[in-house]
Amino acid sequence: MDRRNVTGLNGRIHEALLNSHTGFLIDVACDATRYTVVKPYALFDPALLTGAPATCTGCRTILDAAPGAPRHPADIARECADILLADADTRGYPPALDDEGLRLALARIAPGTGHLRPLFERLARGVYDPQNSYRTQPLYALIREHLADTLTERALKIPANTPKVLVRYLRYTGGELQAPVGAGDRLTCDGLASGHWPRGTVTAVENSGILVDFHDGYPPRRYRRHEVPRCFAFKVDRAPYTNTGACRPTRGASSRTP
Repeated sequence: MDRRNVTGLNGRIHEALLNSHTGFLIDVACDATRYTVVKPYALFDPALLTGAPATCTGCRTILDAAPGAPRHPADIARECADILLADADTRGYPPALDDEGLRLALARIAPGTGHLRPLFERLARGVYDPQNSYRTQPLYALIREHLADTLTERALKIPANTPKVLVRYLRYTGGELQAPVGAGDRLTCDGLASGHWPRGTVTAVENSGILVDFHDGYPPRRYRRHEVPRCFAFKVDRAPYTNTGACRPTRGASSRTP
């Protein structure tokens, strides 16, 4: 997540929190929400970025906070995201990034989060509650962005000495990357023509290509290096690699699916 100053609609300068892969404005540091910088349903104009210091009182209070003062919202969001990620890793698969998946996770984890329990419970109530929409919870978008950033970092890591074979990776909160493929990764076949989007697990990466097991009772299928980008739509989010280079069991996915 990037932190850059932007000029708001009223001329005040805020610290903005931006998607590090698309430059999309997520929120501002103070409680004023992103709509102090862009009008509802309007896109963020990169021309609003500025190198001038923040003049918004709320943002300045956060940026100049003395020890013991309220923490930066992005730092709180990072702590919440780390808790959600640790819970998902324990369960053996990546965290869901859709609204309902996050609501269920927030509600389930809340009792064991100590001083963050009121925040987790408030966020869980806010999702899909017409009177208290998750969009009114400033930390919700930041938590999801931190989760997406961590999953992106994982998608770009593969075991050492693995031949370089690239495939598309779609970030849930926006942005597309070319990610390397490693043994244990899950790939989704391109089903635009057939309407069928099977997923397979990579069992080996070789200089000539990859082996993929579709768990259908047949031997793993071989794809040459140049066939991988054409045959597979994207790499699926996953739990982290273990020290041995193998992956944990994975169920479900948090990548966007067609």
